[in-house]
Amino acid sequence: MSKTLAMLGTASVLALSAAAAAQAGTIAGRVTDASETVGLEGATVRVVETGQTTTVASDGSFRIVGLAAGDYTLRVTYVGTEPRDIPVTLASVNDTISPAITLGDDVEFVDNILVIGQRGALNSSLSRQRANDGNVAVLTADAIGQFPDENVAEAARRAVGVNVLNDQGEGRFVSIRGLSPNLVSTSINGVRLTSPEAEDRQVGLDVIDADVLSSVVINKTLLPNMDGDSVGGNVEIETMSGFDVDEMYLRARAATLYSDLEQEFGWRASINFADSFLDDRLGVAASLSHQERVFGSESFEVDGGWETGESVPFPNEVELRNYEVTRERTTATLNLDYRVDNELSFYLRSTYSDFSDQEYRSRVEIKLEDADYDDVNSSGDLAVLTTSDMDIDRDIKDRLETQLIFATDFGGEWLRGNTTIDWSLSYVHAEEEEPNRLDVDFRGTFEDGETIGVNVSDPLMPTLHYQGGLTTQNIFDASNYENNGFELTNGLAQDREYAGALNIRQDFTLDGAAAYIQGGLRVRLRDKKYALDFDVYDDSDLITLADVTRTVDYGQSRIGPVANPDAVRDFFFSNLSALSYEDLDSNIETAGASYGVSEDVTAGYLMGSWDNGPIRVVGGLRIEQTDVSARGNEVYLAEEDSTFNGVVRTEDEIFVTPLTASDDYTDVLPSILGRFELAENVIARAGYYASIQRPNPGEFAPRVLVEQNDDDEVEGEFGNPDLERLEAQNFDLSIEWYPNNDAVVYFGYFYKDLENIIAPVQYSDYTLNGRLFDEADTFINLPEGDVSGLEFNYQQALDFLPVEGFIVGFNATMSDSSAVLADGREISLPGQSDTVWNAVLGYDQGPWDLRAVVSTRSEYLDEIRGDAGEDRFVLEHTQLDLSAKFELSDNLQIFADLKNVTDEPYRAVTRPDGVDRIEQLEEYGWSSVFGLRWTY
Repeated sequence: MSKTLAMLGTASVLALSAAAAAQAGTIAGRVTDASETVGLEGATVRVVETGQTTTVASDGSFRIVGLAAGDYTLRVTYVGTEPRDIPVTLASVNDTISPAITLGDDVEFVDNILVIGQRGALNSSLSRQRANDGNVAVLTADAIGQFPDENVAEAARRAVGVNVLNDQGEGRFVSIRGLSPNLVSTSINGVRLTSPEAEDRQVGLDVIDADVLSSVVINKTLLPNMDGDSVGGNVEIETMSGFDVDEMYLRARAATLYSDLEQEFGWRASINFADSFLDDRLGVAASLSHQERVFGSESFEVDGGWETGESVPFPNEVELRNYEVTRERTTATLNLDYRVDNELSFYLRSTYSDFSDQEYRSRVEIKLEDADYDDVNSSGDLAVLTTSDMDIDRDIKDRLETQLIFATDFGGEWLRGNTTIDWSLSYVHAEEEEPNRLDVDFRGTFEDGETIGVNVSDPLMPTLHYQGGLTTQNIFDASNYENNGFELTNGLAQDREYAGALNIRQDFTLDGAAAYIQGGLRVRLRDKKYALDFDVYDDSDLITLADVTRTVDYGQSRIGPVANPDAVRDFFFSNLSALSYEDLDSNIETAGASYGVSEDVTAGYLMGSWDNGPIRVVGGLRIEQTDVSARGNEVYLAEEDSTFNGVVRTEDEIFVTPLTASDDYTDVLPSILGRFELAENVIARAGYYASIQRPNPGEFAPRVLVEQNDDDEVEGEFGNPDLERLEAQNFDLSIEWYPNNDAVVYFGYFYKDLENIIAPVQYSDYTLNGRLFDEADTFINLPEGDVSGLEFNYQQALDFLPVEGFIVGFNATMSDSSAVLADGREISLPGQSDTVWNAVLGYDQGPWDLRAVVSTRSEYLDEIRGDAGEDRFVLEHTQLDLSAKFELSDNLQIFADLKNVTDEPYRAVTRPDGVDRIEQLEEYGWSSVFGLRWTY
């Protein structure tokens, strides 16, 4: 492979050398709003006479090379204002000119709707989308940093083709075009982020606060100079540069947060700064944000499925869960840019984000499957059960989970005539830690014929009925619940990557059209590991629930007494020496969960572009070599009286065997994108690219957990080092119509042909590695699958109405997918909703800025299980959010946001008998934000 990459690098150099032309003139200027304060990123600058076109950068700069001496006209376009023609003259082929171009009305910066408010954000987003080579969705803050959402994931929810998966009612993981978040890559300022999650590649974007963002770019198509391991697309997070503004920029924000369900207040604050120094040679941008949010949720869940074989269906186990969460999020950025001269520049960009959840989960598990079904008294929608040996568990989870992401990138750019060389060195560290998590269970066993009824007239919300009298007294008497053990968890997942890249680009003209050839190399060295220290203790009857009891507010059902987390933790650490340590259970989990994976990727590419004005084609080839190695353990539990290795065991024993695995492979990934201006305001795009997705570390790692009981029945869970990477052929078509300077109508079609889809599978009576398993859970490659869909986007400022200031937007994605399981069953891809749409109504006029957003996604397959009746589906979700801003002065603004106005719950179901039967119903309530923003 090294020889292949060397040949590709040599070809790149030779191609660049062959393309080099004689020294030609250069236009290196800047485009700003009329106040000359803000660079208009995304504006296009076209040389009318030659068709050469370039896009304005975030600081307003642009550069066009390869021009002969003579007179030219620059046509500058930006959504929200009329195009402007600028005459310029190059005196000679060695000449460089620097025109300063302004667009828009000549008004005060704070009154300029071209760059401020919803109009400003809309203009910026549409301009950048219009100018891009590929199919992208852009979400931008306006020129004073107003981003209307809580975090990156919440912001991405508004984009066409994007679905966001929530956690505790807040957007967390991004799905693009219906594909799993594990198939979506994430970058910040060009640096690929690693995942703090212990098992996965997906990056939870609730870690990063929206207050530090300047924009979010969702790339749905890939070019050869982009990493090839992204099937769904790439989410690019951009923060501010000191060169983005001409004057000192300072913004402070403070707000109070309120959760209706918990009836608790929190707070958030942020400060952002940007300026340039040393005669505009040094740009400095920094931001710091922190928030503390107190919230919770109430959840009704079913474990073990539904019993549908009796006259009245009923859940096998009911779980009543109450969550109390304190979430803290701190995000800091520091970006330094230094221009040595007009040709040489350097940068250092760093982002730090620290996220923590202190979670108390009170749970009651009512194991109805252990009760006797009363067929005589059960009728209609009421199932009646009588206890003979039924357990009810009342447990508490006291968990602090922290996630940290740190990314830093040092690089530079050298412009020499028609040649551009850029390079970067980056480091990313992500980790997730659970320090001293404590799970404690209290169990009551009921044998005296207590009667419990389950009303299932609403299968999406069953209700529990207790007989009353002694039954109710026993079930809700805390003294009937004895301690059933303590579990102390210390888990640490770490994911680090060192990367370096070098790119060389040569611009030239070909038959009068602008063209370039570009080649480059990139190396990524990644190491992910998870270490678990799991300790199990028994209390030897030292404590009951009555010793540590409390009550919580829970509206879904009668939950009864639960454990006080502070009292439980105090008892545990005060009496640790008196507890019995269960070394067997502890060692099984500790050895079985820990693993490490090293993944090295070396890539080279060669690409080119040809642009004659109305037609622009970009394409090329990328080659990626992957070398991966992993380590884990086989943990074999042989219970007492089982026969293992020919020996009958006289006690429970575990056997731990270290395992290693490795793999290497090469991928050749072509891509080509075409952009066609059918008319001045109509753009068509077509694209094809090949991409891959490597297995998740938790799927690939050689971890084996086997349990053999005293009847010699064997069950196992396995990672699969033989997994192939998923391979995708991606096709894209779209057309955009810009009917005027403040509107867009977009239609798109996409198709993805997938091979080696990775999916979980459960086998029965299966032989693996020469051993017969009664039941085995692992991961396999499904031969093939596909996903296709249509996209629509409409956005417009309704300036033609008698009342100015209204803005509307609507986008929708309708998609379909299929894959065939090993047993021949056809399914849709997990996480893919057939329909996702967003509707926006805004008003932005004078001091007022108002917005209402409705976001809807249809149901999707969440988990693949044994058969269709056992599969888990997440039902349709519709959420309404409102926001309002009012300018008290040129510098001071008051704002308020209301989230989840209609208290939309999260609902997941199974369909054992063709009826939607609840597996999880979680309610969050509504939340609000109210605060002040000051900008200088």
